[in-house]
Amino acid sequence: MKRSTIIILAIVGIVLIWAVTSYNGLIGKTTKITGQWGEVENQYQRRLKLYKNVIATIKGSAKFEKSTLEQIVRLRSGVPETLPVNDPDALAEANKNLSAIKGTILKINVEAYPDLKSTSGFRDFQTQIEGTENRVSKAIGDWNALVTDYNVKVVKFPSNLMAKIFGFASMKNFKAEKGAKDMDVKDSDFEF
Repeated sequence: MKRSTIIILAIVGIVLIWAVTSYNGLIGKTTKITGQWGEVENQYQRRLKLYKNVIATIKGSAKFEKSTLEQIVRLRSGVPETLPVNDPDALAEANKNLSAIKGTILKINVEAYPDLKSTSGFRDFQTQIEGTENRVSKAIGDWNALVTDYNVKVVKFPSNLMAKIFGFASMKNFKAEKGAKDMDVKDSDFEF
């Protein structure tokens, strides 16, 4: 075999190895990007479920606390403003009513106490929401890093040649929703 043939075959082999390596590298990067976007969607789904649970809990707690307050107000409205000290029978009846009201209020307080501790439950949910938002942010940041790495490979010589041949195009990084930068929040966003 001639030396020139060996050189040509070596160059073709190097180019072929380079082409396969470049192609496989681009495929690997797009696969990682797709997988990371799945993680972003997973965190979005987790956030949605958590928020729905938080809203249901807040509604339930608010309803319970409202009914407890209404019961106490109703009971307190039955307390006379002045006691009939000159009428022993009326005084005994008022005292009996006050004892019943006191017992009922204590019963409401004792039975409702675990549910009225909802503040700690809300704090737990706040912590979960904060953690979820951090997870979403991290997943998006990781996705953007993968997209940036891929985009560098697509435009950088010589891998850009293979990208053009096989139709690999630059991808866009994650963009926030319109108004997110300015915290465009309406009162209607908080209605239950």
